[in-house]
Amino acid sequence: MKLNRELLLLLIFVVSMGTGCDIITGTDDNNDGPANYTIAFTAQGSENESTDYIFNTEDLMEGSLSAEGIGIEQTGWRYMAAHHNTLFSIGYYDDNNAIAYELDNEGNVVEKGRFVFENTLDMVGKGDSETMLAMEVPRVDFADRVLHKVDVNAVSIKEKVNMRIWENKKDSLVAWPTALKVRNNKLFVPFYKIHARGDFTTPKTDTAYVAVYSYPEIKFEKYITDTRMGPIGVYGLFNGMVSDESGNLYGYSSASLANGFTTQGKSSGILRINDGETEFDSNYFFNVEAATGGKINFLEYVGNGKALANIVVDDSQLWGSYSAGNEIHKLVVLDLENKTATDVSGVPLHGGFYGSPWYVDDGNVYMSVTTAESAHVYKVDIASATATKGAEILGKELKGIYNLNKK
Repeated sequence: MKLNRELLLLLIFVVSMGTGCDIITGTDDNNDGPANYTIAFTAQGSENESTDYIFNTEDLMEGSLSAEGIGIEQTGWRYMAAHHNTLFSIGYYDDNNAIAYELDNEGNVVEKGRFVFENTLDMVGKGDSETMLAMEVPRVDFADRVLHKVDVNAVSIKEKVNMRIWENKKDSLVAWPTALKVRNNKLFVPFYKIHARGDFTTPKTDTAYVAVYSYPEIKFEKYITDTRMGPIGVYGLFNGMVSDESGNLYGYSSASLANGFTTQGKSSGILRINDGETEFDSNYFFNVEAATGGKINFLEYVGNGKALANIVVDDSQLWGSYSAGNEIHKLVVLDLENKTATDVSGVPLHGGFYGSPWYVDDGNVYMSVTTAESAHVYKVDIASATATKGAEILGKELKGIYNLNKK
């Protein structure tokens, strides 16, 4: 099946420079309880073809992971997003189905329900314990960004809200959101500015932007901006803004050609919005580029003031981060309080990804790492900044690692 997304990115580069329903019991047929992990697995196909599967596994660190003979096959290219104990497989481009999966009492992956949307849901976030947020983001011209409030239990759309976020018709620019972050009855939507003709060129990258709305009413309140770094977040990832245990929000800027920004003017870094505030902390800026020698591709908050970041070390190729085998990324542990960075040992330079294929568990991060030669799960110990190679991925990559036993 054709990967419309990769073809789309090829077109962007030129301009700017059947679902199965099998039930899977996991890797051990004699398992008496739920498997530990549910994974979204991308099988290796030809250059522009691949197939996504969902299945269970009890172990991420031993042996190999394969969808052969098991797995719920997905149609086309998919976004994957988890909300508590529910995994959503969201169609892309010409597939407008969102399918929800959960574990039954025996730990089998089963379909929970599905709903239909009109245009691709390119951005996903969490509203509350029972509500997932998902946003349609049209690529061409001036059009509403449609926020969907999804009832996770009923797997249905309970409300749609039309919003523009930001636009400038004189300069023919519109907003591309990079996170949907709810905190203290506010919805924070960081975004960057792209050309309305739909080629993803980014002529304005000298400022960080966030639109602030009331929640759950979704009434626009204000914009907050900061010129110490460029726009927050990147295309195709849901976490341009993350939060810590204290409720502080951190937004990262990539300023990277490899992440699709056709102009760059500021260093890759991190800004903070303190708990209870709706402005950037004027005393906080973490220049990650100076600390690491590269630019942030992906950031995951782990706990105790630490985050794990995927860092671009070769920024010479437009959209270079979106090839799983393009070895231009390293891993670093970031100390957000002390503004320091430590390279992670034991993991090779590797390719990029879509979505959030990292799972945080008690100070460790399990993640999918793909090189030009192979793909493996790696376990990263944050305290020691060391990685251990785990199970071989007999495919292209993992799009997601989840524990659907947890609420």
